[in-house]
Amino acid sequence: MNRQLIILIILTNLTLTSCAQNADKIEKAENNQIQQVKTSINHDYSAIKLIDRFNNKLVKDTAFEKTEAQFSPIYIGEKKAEVNLTYKTEKIENRVNEWDKYKRPEANQITITIDTSRIVGSPMGVWEYYKKPEYRNEKMSFPAFIENLSTDTLNIGFGDILPIIIEAKDTEGNWRPIQRPFIYDCGTGLTEFILSPGQIAITTMKIYEGNFKTKLRLVFEYSNKKIFSNEIVGQINSGQFE
Repeated sequence: MNRQLIILIILTNLTLTSCAQNADKIEKAENNQIQQVKTSINHDYSAIKLIDRFNNKLVKDTAFEKTEAQFSPIYIGEKKAEVNLTYKTEKIENRVNEWDKYKRPEANQITITIDTSRIVGSPMGVWEYYKKPEYRNEKMSFPAFIENLSTDTLNIGFGDILPIIIEAKDTEGNWRPIQRPFIYDCGTGLTEFILSPGQIAITTMKIYEGNFKTKLRLVFEYSNKKIFSNEIVGQINSGQFE
């Protein structure tokens, strides 16, 4: 083997080693960045007292197939020591009639945090709240906090719905939806929910019982952009993936 060939082999090995090291550094940096994102969205709202004037018995929900999501706000306003919850969405006043007056959130502008330290009820159904007096749906739920970290007023939903679904990890560790997004047949007359800088919105995540223990998260999806909540452990039925 001549000298030039030996030098070429050595240089090639050095280049491959350097590329592998750089790739390893990039992968570690990306993993660290992902971890920081997951950590940063897990805010603590346990100091905020939730005033719930209803005391009816709550039970876990059960589903055996993919269901339609209904994430309605039970509070939108200032982040303060005590907040009053409402299960009748029409009472939420943080709305505008003019569509697209405010921009939709980017991933770094809001955080979504599931608070598993306490239990609330679920809001009234979209199609019944205007027919009946306010009541608390019996389905046991965790409160989920959405906070506006930006300096902009943001559009976070329309009608009576926030664009959120639940995802769960399947047996192979893949995130899959267990809910379908709520879709209005017609948008005429619908208003938009707005969230001012520093304000919070509170919605509810139903607690399911089932035969499959797994990780769950909320996904806020708007204009093909997805914003994820912190992850929690819960129970579902495997049929909810279908």
